[in-house]
Amino acid sequence: MSEVITLTDLLGKYLGRMGFESVVTSGIIVQLLTDGKVRVDFSVLAERLELLDQSDCMTAPQAMALFSDYLASTRSKGNENQKGKTLRIVVQKPRH
Repeated sequence: MSEVITLTDLLGKYLGRMGFESVVTSGIIVQLLTDGKVRVDFSVLAERLELLDQSDCMTAPQAMALFSDYLASTRSKGNENQKGKTLRIVVQKPRH
């Protein structure tokens, strides 16, 4: 069974779990937006994320700019202290 989640909610979920300075979070989001799908392995669970519409894929610079803009807008709302801590995460590029 698949769950539909907005990019905003996904960003909030991962940033809350891993913190605002997480390179891992940006890697997950950039890969999702460039490849259209990504698998994320946490120490206790694995998630497969896929864009609902593959035409929403973009270039890596566009995806990074989108992520940076989102972070800037979130920080400006006073959420700088929402850093999280994660022990082990593996991001795998999907097999084609």
